[in-house]
Amino acid sequence: MEQIVHSFVKEHQLISPHQTVLAAVSGGPDSMALLHFLCSIKNSWNLKIIGLSVDHGLRGQESQDDLEFVKNQCEEWGIEFAGASVDVHSHKREAGTGTQESARYLRYQFFERMMEERQADVLAMGHHGDDQAETMMMQLVRSARPESLQGMPVQRPFGRGKLVRPFLSLSKSQIADYNAWHHVRVRIDPSNEETNYTRNAFRKHVMPFLKEQNPKFHSHMQAMSQRMREDQAYIREQAGEVLDTMYFSSNMKKIVQFSLSTFKTFPLALQRSAFHLILNYLYVNQTEDISYLHEEMFMNLLYDHKPNAKLDFPQGLQAVRAYDEVTLSFDRSDEEYKYEYFLNAGETVVLPDGAHLYADWGTPQEKEGDSVFTCDAHHVKLPFIVRTRRNGDRMRVRGMNGSKKVKDIFIDQKIPSNLRKTWPLVTDSSGEILWLVGLKKSGGSTDGSSGTWLRLHYENKAET
Repeated sequence: MEQIVHSFVKEHQLISPHQTVLAAVSGGPDSMALLHFLCSIKNSWNLKIIGLSVDHGLRGQESQDDLEFVKNQCEEWGIEFAGASVDVHSHKREAGTGTQESARYLRYQFFERMMEERQADVLAMGHHGDDQAETMMMQLVRSARPESLQGMPVQRPFGRGKLVRPFLSLSKSQIADYNAWHHVRVRIDPSNEETNYTRNAFRKHVMPFLKEQNPKFHSHMQAMSQRMREDQAYIREQAGEVLDTMYFSSNMKKIVQFSLSTFKTFPLALQRSAFHLILNYLYVNQTEDISYLHEEMFMNLLYDHKPNAKLDFPQGLQAVRAYDEVTLSFDRSDEEYKYEYFLNAGETVVLPDGAHLYADWGTPQEKEGDSVFTCDAHHVKLPFIVRTRRNGDRMRVRGMNGSKKVKDIFIDQKIPSNLRKTWPLVTDSSGEILWLVGLKKSGGSTDGSSGTWLRLHYENKAET
């Protein structure tokens, strides 16, 4: 066994001479074998080994005895020791998490603190190849996404150094043989036999059958894990080109927008990977509630023939397709989008997006254009009102008979639905809509060519 681990450690450069290595030790067979192995190379590699153990307070005196057992074994082997007792039950109540999740959080919190206090380079864990196989089978059951089927990494950044798993190349039986050969004493946690935890159920009912079919199953799964990580790392790197074509907001209101036609020019594999990178940005890497079904629904949204569609994700995230534009943002109530300002001649209002709208006196000969609206002052009642649309809004459009719904104008002009909520329109004080800014103007207030005229000018600072 020692040669297998030596080769694995050197292949992945997990530990180097002259380092300080923390060993996470529960007192069970795997962690005690790890501690013994590190002791065996301590002098030849000039390592400083420190054993760490945590009492989670879940099994009363028995778990306290486990902590004391590890402490005594470290003293016997001439190794430094640091232990801690944590209150899992209190953390469960405060954080609203499960027992295993709370225990893991507190355990790793202690490990990270020890990394800093002891100025350690490495935290070594005793996870082995059978643990890896269990993890990957559990991931396969929970998700159909290839990027989810990667198992535990051989190493990853942790605290001021890195976390490593030197035993992923070994089976549980190889570790048992090692302990028997070297007379390593261990403690057995009886809760490992309970099947109310998912991992224990896989360990007791699923893994024996798979190992019976292929005794090297753990080695195959570890090789698969490494290959999946390498493949996915390459795909994520390539997917960065997709993200370069997108807009990511830089403020607290996280928004991602992109062109659908541009997005579709990339291979499907990169589209899928980019989707999950977007979610990592929006959810700040907390994407446990996202499944392959959400991915499938998102891709259907993009390839649907409907020009407008909306998709709801967990925690209020929405994906909105409006013609060629796709927007992902966290849903807000319509009330948050509404605004209303009064505007008199000689005044300026600043809209929520930073655009300016100001009013002054003009002449009948004033050229309008998309950003300028002029009207006969005798046909409007001041002040102007600048606001967002309301249900049932209608306006008399210049050059048309009768009136038209503002909603239908937006549709005809192919304005994305998320922009319609904040699009400015101008009325006079009687409520008559004079200008749907940049789109349509009313003809009712421009009759006659004499008298006093008013001019409205819209300026979007983002476009100048």
